[in-house]
Amino acid sequence: MAQFINHVELLMPLFDSIPNVVFFVKNRQAQYEVVNQTLLIRSGLTLKSDILGSTSLQIFNSHQGEEYTLQDFKVLGGKVIEDKLELHNYLSGQLGWCMTHKIPIYDKKQNIIGMAGVSIDLDQDNSHKLKQHKKLALAVSYIEKHIDQKLTVTMLAAHVGISISRLERLFKSVLNMSPLQMIQKMRLEHAFNLLKETDFPIVEIAVMCGYTDHSAFSRQFKQLTGISPLLFRQENFAKISNK
Repeated sequence: MAQFINHVELLMPLFDSIPNVVFFVKNRQAQYEVVNQTLLIRSGLTLKSDILGSTSLQIFNSHQGEEYTLQDFKVLGGKVIEDKLELHNYLSGQLGWCMTHKIPIYDKKQNIIGMAGVSIDLDQDNSHKLKQHKKLALAVSYIEKHIDQKLTVTMLAAHVGISISRLERLFKSVLNMSPLQMIQKMRLEHAFNLLKETDFPIVEIAVMCGYTDHSAFSRQFKQLTGISPLLFRQENFAKISNK
């Protein structure tokens, strides 16, 4: 592991120069061994050494950090995580959607000695990209207008008038996510607003966001945010009420 870290450190000037990518290496205890400048800034800490030796639980808010640490141990058990849509909430207060990738690190004897990962920011405002891709804009608009209904990639492709494979490629190349991930993202963003700004029951909000199963809504909400819809409401509704 020490040799691997020494090699990675040679590349850190490159990783430190990328503002929209979080890069890290962790040991067998899921503790940070190497972090880039972006992660340091978002942690709200001063020095990289302040992060090293910590787990995600200590860098993110407690609920989300616990979820990510459990995820880390799955990777340390041999699982590869690819294209995982997540909403990161750092202690610095920065909040944003990203696509996360994590892989285990093996030694010459094929023993797992640690893990490495990146989280790539997704654009908060895609309007400028959608103006250049009418088919894509049409698909996103359809999702927005039918967010409370059952939506499938097949339905989107048929509405736009292109094949499923072409629609998948278009979403991936322009927005860096799949059509299904865009549906998930837009459903959750709609749920965030309803949870923060209304007193509708959570079961009713689930239906308004296109979930016929309340438990499925709660499960996906927690997978992407690290907390339950109820806890999200308690933390954020209180903030708005106190303004």
